[in-house]
Amino acid sequence: MVDASILIPTFRHAELLPYALSSALDQDGASVEVLVVGDGVEDATREIVAGHADDPRVRFFDFPKGPRNGEAYRHEVLREARGRVVSYLCDDDLLLRDHAARSLRLLEDADFAHPPSARMLPGGELQFFPWSYGRPEFREIGRVRRGSIGLTGAAHTLEAYRRLPFGWRTTPPGLPTDHYMWRQWLELPGVRMACGERLTHLNFPDPFWNVLPVADRAATLAHWFRRSREPGFREELDRMLERAIRTAAEDYHLWAWREQKAVETLHSTRTWRLRERFLRVRALVRR
Repeated sequence: MVDASILIPTFRHAELLPYALSSALDQDGASVEVLVVGDGVEDATREIVAGHADDPRVRFFDFPKGPRNGEAYRHEVLREARGRVVSYLCDDDLLLRDHAARSLRLLEDADFAHPPSARMLPGGELQFFPWSYGRPEFREIGRVRRGSIGLTGAAHTLEAYRRLPFGWRTTPPGLPTDHYMWRQWLELPGVRMACGERLTHLNFPDPFWNVLPVADRAATLAHWFRRSREPGFREELDRMLERAIRTAAEDYHLWAWREQKAVETLHSTRTWRLRERFLRVRALVRR
């Protein structure tokens, strides 16, 4: 058994997959296997994975195109996982070198864990989302809303996965595939969940990046892969995250201020005053 199984679902991202795969293999402080789950891939993707044929840590599962994002295939693959924990990586994202080791530490006292939620924007800035399944309030919200954290960086123990009622399965239309899966965890009796304090991945979400030519996206991943392996990058990323958290807090205060002004404007309208007067009169009559 290895420390961590890193599962990479892939579909028609042959130009981007090499960087995701390299980042998964380049882990410090933990032994890993990388499970590449092909969901109707083309020959170019097969050639990329074939380039790692001599590396016993890489296993490729070549499935025909399945429904949605081929989520059901992930369940089949996890039946063969050898890691004590499982971590996920999208084929257009990157893991930092300490991701597997930090996930292992978080999962010593948890069943499911994730790093802080943040994404890279095309301008080079980091955007942070205050979301933590380590807090019961967020778990409660997560049970009823449509989305939360993404796939990359999420991790869980293999033992706890086997206690889920279904595991990965095809997501109904109109629902985010990742959050549909996380809801099983949120509803698992006695589940222990944790959120890390440091960012251990770089997320390049498709809705923001797919407007760029694929060559530009590949060049961006190559750039950030090199930077993420340079001395001092961990400290640089920590500073980027601190700035992103401050910006998120400022954005929240601006939103709260706008909401307050909207309420004040509503209360100043003649219609609102008449409605309030009517409700007071009706209350008096009912007495």
